[in-house]
Amino acid sequence: MHSTPALAPETTIAIVGAGRLGGVLARTLRAAGFVVLGPLGRDDRMPDADVALLCVPDSAIAAVAFAARPHARLVAHVSGATPLTDVDFSLHPLQTFTGKETPEVFRGIGVAVDGRTPEALEVAEALARALGANPFRVDDAHRAEYHAAASFASNFVLTVLDAAEHLSRDAGVDRAHLAPLVRQTVDNWAASSAASALTGPIARGDEVTVARQRAASADYRDLFDALAAATRAVAGRAPRSATAGTTPDHTATTEEPGA
Repeated sequence: MHSTPALAPETTIAIVGAGRLGGVLARTLRAAGFVVLGPLGRDDRMPDADVALLCVPDSAIAAVAFAARPHARLVAHVSGATPLTDVDFSLHPLQTFTGKETPEVFRGIGVAVDGRTPEALEVAEALARALGANPFRVDDAHRAEYHAAASFASNFVLTVLDAAEHLSRDAGVDRAHLAPLVRQTVDNWAASSAASALTGPIARGDEVTVARQRAASADYRDLFDALAAATRAVAGRAPRSATAGTTPDHTATTEEPGA
């Protein structure tokens, strides 16, 4: 194994865990010129390597890290929520994966990194850049907040979209009709903020329409109530028009399509 912290092309990286992310990381790091071993199953014999990158469930990290430690100079995990207690550094791509992606999936995305030593952090940052990504540091004290934010931005969005899909089905509206609205909403949010991008009846104060929507929400009424309450809080942060008595540009008084 190599003793220098630099990630030379001959650096050996053992990927432990053959799930969605493990396979994509193996393909991408191999394409970047590294010697990649794996992805290996958790029960496979651990080979000697410069870096052991653990792509295993959070509950398995401690045991797999213990088994990998004699064989690797540095041991890392790809968990966004687990602290560095059992590893030297962490590397968490802020992206969702199906396992079928090409190496381009990492291009330009953010990767949360941290390290127990300056050398370990340097290696984490170098690996992120080798993937084509942009590293940013998240320490153990803020890891739970960061991972919760990622769930809100991805997992919970899918829960809301699933509700939208089911509610729209009886009206003959399918996923393909809703998708452009979702994309434009995300683009507007990325360009400004949720408060600035917010449209629709809550933003306009149209409680009659809100009541109609709630009545039509059927099995999703509890979710509707929780989201409506949170959306009212967002609307309360919306920028106000410079002219008294007028509504902001983003909350036009006429219902916008899909808003």
